[in-house]
Amino acid sequence: MQKLYLDTRKLDASCRAAYGLSEEIMMENAAMALENAVRNPYPLSGDRRQPQKILILCGSGNNGADGYTLSRKLRFDYDVSIIRFAEPKSQLCKIQAERAEKCGVRFVDREDLSFYDLRFTDIIVDCVFGIGFHGELDEKTAATLGDMNNCECFKIACDVPTGLREDGTIAEGAFIADLTITMGALKTCLYSDFAKDFVGEVRCAELGVNRRLYENSNNSNLVKGMLLEESDLELPHRTVCNVNKGSFGHVAIASGEKQGAAAISGSAALRFGAGLVTLVHKNASKKGLDIFPELMVSSEIPEKTTAIAFGMGLGRKGDPCQQYFDYILEHANIKCVIDADAFFAPGLKSFLEKKEKGVVLTPHPKEFQALIKNCDLGDFSLEDCIVNRMDFVESFCRKFPKKTLILKGANPVIGHFDGHKFKMFINPFGRPCLSKAGSGDVLSGLVAALLAQRRKTLDAAITASLAHALASRKIKCDFSMTPYDLMMAVAEL
Repeated sequence: MQKLYLDTRKLDASCRAAYGLSEEIMMENAAMALENAVRNPYPLSGDRRQPQKILILCGSGNNGADGYTLSRKLRFDYDVSIIRFAEPKSQLCKIQAERAEKCGVRFVDREDLSFYDLRFTDIIVDCVFGIGFHGELDEKTAATLGDMNNCECFKIACDVPTGLREDGTIAEGAFIADLTITMGALKTCLYSDFAKDFVGEVRCAELGVNRRLYENSNNSNLVKGMLLEESDLELPHRTVCNVNKGSFGHVAIASGEKQGAAAISGSAALRFGAGLVTLVHKNASKKGLDIFPELMVSSEIPEKTTAIAFGMGLGRKGDPCQQYFDYILEHANIKCVIDADAFFAPGLKSFLEKKEKGVVLTPHPKEFQALIKNCDLGDFSLEDCIVNRMDFVESFCRKFPKKTLILKGANPVIGHFDGHKFKMFINPFGRPCLSKAGSGDVLSGLVAALLAQRRKTLDAAITASLAHALASRKIKCDFSMTPYDLMMAVAEL
C-alpha cells in the first residue's frame, strides 16, 4: 500500500526544514524525474522511434518553473520549445525562465503556434498548474490545452494534469495525460473517478531524499488514505489438506424478483472458495432456480450458514430485507454483505445500529446516495456524493463503527472505522469492462465467500475488491465481458 495525501505542500516545507534541502534542490530533482520520463517514454509508434520534438507548457508559478528547468536539461539533445501561458510570477519561476533563455531554449507564444509545432511534436509536457489549482480555466487556456489534447503524441503532466482540482473534479478543457509524474508523494485527487481519464499512468518522483524520508518529515497526520497495490491481494488458497466443504463456510444468497442477480453472486461465491452456496427464495421450486446445478436452492436460510448476501435483485415490494435483518440479528455469528435494493430498506439504519460487526456494504454511487439519506446523514445530490465521496465514506463509517463500506466506482473507495481510527483505501485497478450488469453481483459474491471463510470484514473487502478489479484486466475485449467471464478471470489470478 502507498500513502495518499490531500496536499503535499506542508510535506515540501517540512522536508526542507528537516533535511536542509532548498526549494531549488527539490525543483532540480522534480525536473530530473520529468527528464527521465522524456528520455524513456512509452513507444510512440510501432517502430519504437525516439522522440525528437518536445513542447513544454509553462505557467507562472513553481509548476512552470519545473518546466523551465526541464527545458534546460533537454537543450541540445532535443528540439525543445517552451509555450508560456503567463509571465513568470514566483521567484523561482523567474530564475528558471531566465536560465532556460540563456541556454537558448526556444520560446513560443500561444498565438504563434504553427502547424509544425503541433503536427510534428513527439512529447508534450504540461507544467501549467500544479496541485493548488482551483476554479475554472480561462477560455484561452482551455482552448490551447484542447489543441494539445488533440495532438497525436505522448503527453506528460507535471505533478497533476492542469485542470485537475484538489477535490478531484475536472475543469473544462483540462489536460489529458498519458503519464503523470507527481512530486514527492501521491495525491488523492489523482485517484478520483473524474481523474481516471486524465492522469494516465501515475509515477511518484523523489525530490532529493528517499520517499519514506519525505513522507516522515512531518509529524502531523497528513495521510488521507492508502492506495492499494497488487501485492495487497491475499487469495483464499487452501493450505490444509484434512478438510471438507464445511471447512470453508456456507453462503446464503437471497433471491427475489431478479433471480439472475442472486445466481451470479452465488456462482461468484462458490468460485472464490466458499464450501457451499444456497440460493434462498420463498418459492424454492420456482422455475429458473434449477438451472444452476452447482448451487443449492432452499426456501429457508440453511442452519449452518456462515455468511448471507442480500439485496441483489431482491426487490423492494413488501420490504423483503426485514426478514434478513431479523435473522442476522438473531444469529450474531453470521456475517453479511448488503447490496442494491437493501440500501432502500426502511429497517437498514436500525439494523446497522444493532449489528455490532460483521457487515460489508457494497453500494454504487446512486445506492450510496440512498444509503446516506436512509441513515440520516443528509439528503445530497448524486454529484455531491461522487465529488465528496471520501468525506461521506468517512462520515458513514464513523457513524456506524466496525462496518466496512466499499463504494464502487472507477476507483472504488473502501472505508472502515474500528472505533479508534478511520482507515480508507482506494483501488485503482478497475477497467471500463466492469461497467456491465452483473459485475457488482460478482463483487458481492466474492466478499460473501471470504466472510464465510472467516475473513475479517476489512480484509474481505480489500481482497474481493482487488480480485474483482485485477480480474477485469485479464479480459481482452473492453465491451464483451460477461459476469461469468469475470468469474473465470478471477480463477486466473
